[in-house]
Amino acid sequence: MCGRYTVFTQNDDSLMLTLLSQAGFTTMPGDVFPTDAAPILTLSDGKIRSKFAYWGLPSPSNPSRPVINSRCETASVKRYFRDALYYRRCVIPATGFYEWSRETKLKYLFSARDSELLFMAGAYNEYGPVKKFVIFTREADDDISDVHNRMPVLLPQDRVKEYICDTAYYEKAFLTAPLRIIRVPV
Repeated sequence: MCGRYTVFTQNDDSLMLTLLSQAGFTTMPGDVFPTDAAPILTLSDGKIRSKFAYWGLPSPSNPSRPVINSRCETASVKRYFRDALYYRRCVIPATGFYEWSRETKLKYLFSARDSELLFMAGAYNEYGPVKKFVIFTREADDDISDVHNRMPVLLPQDRVKEYICDTAYYEKAFLTAPLRIIRVPV
């Protein structure tokens, strides 16, 4: 997955507006770039809540370049991601994500085929009062593979709580076929 996704909506009754408000956003972020603030869904007081966090964990080798993605195939064995994966899973709501074709350099927006939102699997760490998150990626499915070889791990909305709360579920989420998505050249 590349380094940008979207958080916007035209619908005044949207779930995204509710999540943004709950996380403390007063304006809609629009496109989210690495190190930007964005909403994440986490477990708080036994309930799933939207929180304010920054995209990208500090890199152990290059502090000026944050780690924004982690391969789901290796996250549980890499010490840098393992504790966050086991104890601080989160879900990143988005209205879409971007990929650029390596051959044509065209930009595509990928969004959910049957839903307003996409829910991307992730994990976060806390640095004092600041939360920072990473998005887990997997091998791209047929909808994306001709544009890019990786994509975010996407969760059905009815599995968000299970992913966050059930330690055993993340492995199943990483192996489950991704949701059907559509792409639009931008």
